[in-house]
Amino acid sequence: MNIRTFLLLSAIGAVAIAGCGHTNKLAKHNIGGKTALYRTYTTASAGSYAYVESPTKNNTVVDILAAIGSGVVSDQGRRKLQNAVNGDSIAQAVGRGISQATVDYLRLQPVATIADNPDLIVETELTQYNVVSGTYGVAIYVRGKSRVIERKTGIIVWEDSESHTIPLSETWVAALAPTVVRSGASIFNAVQLLSLSEAEIRNVVNNGAVVAGREIGETLRDDVAEMHEE
Repeated sequence: MNIRTFLLLSAIGAVAIAGCGHTNKLAKHNIGGKTALYRTYTTASAGSYAYVESPTKNNTVVDILAAIGSGVVSDQGRRKLQNAVNGDSIAQAVGRGISQATVDYLRLQPVATIADNPDLIVETELTQYNVVSGTYGVAIYVRGKSRVIERKTGIIVWEDSESHTIPLSETWVAALAPTVVRSGASIFNAVQLLSLSEAEIRNVVNNGAVVAGREIGETLRDDVAEMHEE
């Protein structure tokens, strides 16, 4: 499976998931301006997945960790990738994108703890995350869901499950190390990406995850707009 196929399947999966995992009861529950506690967590595998398309074989995808193990880069680089691509931090990044949408479009007021007696609980769950790299660039694939729960009734007022493939922008990397990574267009440049520090790799990947969260937030925006059209 090459990266083009992977991205195509990801897009198809996103449509399927969005179609069967959406709840919208915003019109029945006036939650605008209420207080909310935000939670993020991951049910994804503890291991991160990163793939790179081989530049020497057509339509071949190899595990980037295998490339690392073969001596392309050191064991230190391998540990760096495993530490940098962390499900919990990606979940938090997706959650930031979604929480921004709830503040922007529902005017929710975040609180710090359950002791603040929030009206709502907003949960974001990360169920899958992959980093893929090939001749078409480096991207992060995120599958997640978010829901808004009315605390006093336990009713799910809004819920959405989606998958998104977000190309990792060159500008995010260039801002960190403009002379190190140019495009991430091959295994060579992917390994160059691994030459960045754990914090830098995490920052780049998490920036992509925030965009994925904003994409889910776009569904919320559409639902709010639809509610006001009725």
